[in-house]
Amino acid sequence: MPSSCRIAIVGGGLAGLAAANALHTFGIEPEVFEQAPALGEIGAAVNTSPQAVKALRAAGVGDEIAAVGYTSPGIYTRNMLTGEYLEFNDRFKAAERYGAPYYSFHRADLIDALASRLDRAKIHLGHRLTGLEERSDRTVLAFENGARVEAEYVIAADGVRSVVRQALYGDDNPTYTGQMVWRALLDARDVPEEIIAPTGHVQWVGPGRHFIAYYIRDRKLVNIVTQEDTDKWVEEGWSTRGDPDEMRASFPNSEPHLARLLAIVKECSKWGLFTRPLTRNWGRDRIELIGDAAHAMVPNAGQGACQAFEDAYILARWLDACPDPAEAFANFRRIRIPRVHGVQRLSLSNARFKHMRDASAQKDAITTGTGSVHGNSHWVWGYDPVADWDKEPDVPTAYAA
Repeated sequence: MPSSCRIAIVGGGLAGLAAANALHTFGIEPEVFEQAPALGEIGAAVNTSPQAVKALRAAGVGDEIAAVGYTSPGIYTRNMLTGEYLEFNDRFKAAERYGAPYYSFHRADLIDALASRLDRAKIHLGHRLTGLEERSDRTVLAFENGARVEAEYVIAADGVRSVVRQALYGDDNPTYTGQMVWRALLDARDVPEEIIAPTGHVQWVGPGRHFIAYYIRDRKLVNIVTQEDTDKWVEEGWSTRGDPDEMRASFPNSEPHLARLLAIVKECSKWGLFTRPLTRNWGRDRIELIGDAAHAMVPNAGQGACQAFEDAYILARWLDACPDPAEAFANFRRIRIPRVHGVQRLSLSNARFKHMRDASAQKDAITTGTGSVHGNSHWVWGYDPVADWDKEPDVPTAYAA
């Protein structure tokens, strides 16, 4: 006999747990179904900009995230080959301007913070979705462990390889971008402070690639994440083991500080970046997709998780406001899709600028204010999901459809 629930959230990662918290804030108690045997998230770090912090605060986890988030002074960008200063993005001024901080987290800490306020009895682990059946008044979810759940409404937060998306839209698979990522996590005691001076959050940009290193966990760890254009196929996956020597070879002729940092790396992982064309296929009727399941994006604006957190809060607001959840889902898509598509375009644009092969043209654009490694982020960070959850979003012409 299948079990039943009113709202099922498929996926217990960042998007799913944020949605569960936001719904709880409005008196809606969903059931969460997560494929992993324990809550947690592999991978090293995640960044959350001011507007996403506002969404999480409104979802009731402000104190929890503040306890585990690290606030850096901002990103100091250098030329990868010469070490020359290019640009500084002041996060303290941004926090003052936008009314919320910019946090960097260890993913595991953020997952724990999001889970801490939830009823663990409503989080069902070891539930890998294998298929679903849409009916007129419910959706039947089938899991690998043999469980069947009849849910009146479904929120799909099951990531870039979403089983729910596959069930709704067939072979709508994300495609390889021709870019790959290296990641490493270092004990901060092994990293001389001058390497990532002056802010403890340094980005190096160069032809066809960039490299970022920054403190997390109250300066106890240094997170490294890179991105490079490549003609080689690289499989997707957080935990694909990498070769540190191959990682170092990916950044030839690096300036001395970066070369010293690369020399410290003893373990690393790598994976390919996958995305999908901008699509309005975010769900239908009784099913709504959020986060990467709806809008996987390249990470060049630091907005992948942030847009999921906006999704979570704004969807909860619509579900609270509309007697008919299907109507709430439709309104959510109407409000969210234009903004998220704009953010996806910003991310793609930032990657192209960071990876410019003409360093002098890149520097000139930054100096004259016609370009930035961060693009135009004011409209992203300055958005207030709490005040403007039901308003048509403002998207600059450069990033609009």
